[in-house]
Amino acid sequence: MSDQHTKMTRREMLRLAAIGLGSAILAACQRAVEPLAGATTAPSQGATRSQGATPTTAPQKSAGGIPITPNQDFYSVSIGASPGVPANWKLTITGLVDTPLTLSLDEIRAMPAVTEMRSLMCISNPVGGDLTGNAIWKGVRFKDLLAQAGVKSNARFFKFESFDGFSTSIPLELGMDNASLLVYEMNGAPLPRDHGAPLRCLWPGRYGMKQPKWVQTITLVDQEYIGFWEKQGWSDDARIKPFSRIDTPKDLAPITGAAFTLSGIAFTDESGLAQLDISWDDTNQWLPAELTRGPSPYTWTLWQWTGNALPPGRHTLYARATDQRGSKQTRGQAINLLGGTFPDGEEQMHSIVLDFK
Repeated sequence: MSDQHTKMTRREMLRLAAIGLGSAILAACQRAVEPLAGATTAPSQGATRSQGATPTTAPQKSAGGIPITPNQDFYSVSIGASPGVPANWKLTITGLVDTPLTLSLDEIRAMPAVTEMRSLMCISNPVGGDLTGNAIWKGVRFKDLLAQAGVKSNARFFKFESFDGFSTSIPLELGMDNASLLVYEMNGAPLPRDHGAPLRCLWPGRYGMKQPKWVQTITLVDQEYIGFWEKQGWSDDARIKPFSRIDTPKDLAPITGAAFTLSGIAFTDESGLAQLDISWDDTNQWLPAELTRGPSPYTWTLWQWTGNALPPGRHTLYARATDQRGSKQTRGQAINLLGGTFPDGEEQMHSIVLDFK
């Protein structure tokens, strides 16, 4: 379905030898059930593939027509089973702060709330993959909590520790971003256990591996902390690379009309999607698609392109996303570990083959 080869470079083999192949493969997210079938339907995400979860809820639509992934269909990733969190759970904020805090969920919910649409994507999402979801989240701005604690001048990073043993860190400026949230509701319901109840993090422009669930302790520190996945060779920055997917037509579909339409989704980091272009065969010509944007750069964009049918025969069609920084998806040359996602996510274009009659 793409022009990838199965060769692994020597550099990649050496890297695997250094960190251990088994450890790297553990980061692969659970497979979702079906990708987005068209520009107006929500993708079905397997909440926990190993438990045999299948979509049971009809797709929801936001006011702007952007698909919302039902909670039970949203992809889920963890380093083990979803942990049991004590009923008397409290969030601890400590370290380089003026006033250490211990807050109950009720105390957090009493703060000014923020409700926003956000999309998430796994760093192990392969070319054209469906390890992504979009939801309406409710919570508080992280910086509002920090204002209560008071951040010392020598603080540089936030260290996060979760009930399942997971840990990671982010730079101070990311935590202080207006778009950085701690959330306790998902699609109008209390945050489900598999998605981090009672509290999880949402940072702009980062893959899911940097967005801890089941948060227990937040410590402000003066130097970078290397977390669970980062110790195994995965990216510490984990910034989302330009991503797009062709959802309709399906690969190898016959095209019999005088015109045809391609559609799908695209997603980038916090800079937002600049454009989505399609091409075919030799990719010498790129044509822009029409975009239906979400309410912010932190959500999916739907795209659609319609044009005249190509000459009879089989043709390879490509979609290419470009973010506002000018970064573009690339045409893949080799299959790397985990479909090219290791160590910092995939940026290769998705392609399909269509049979024009």
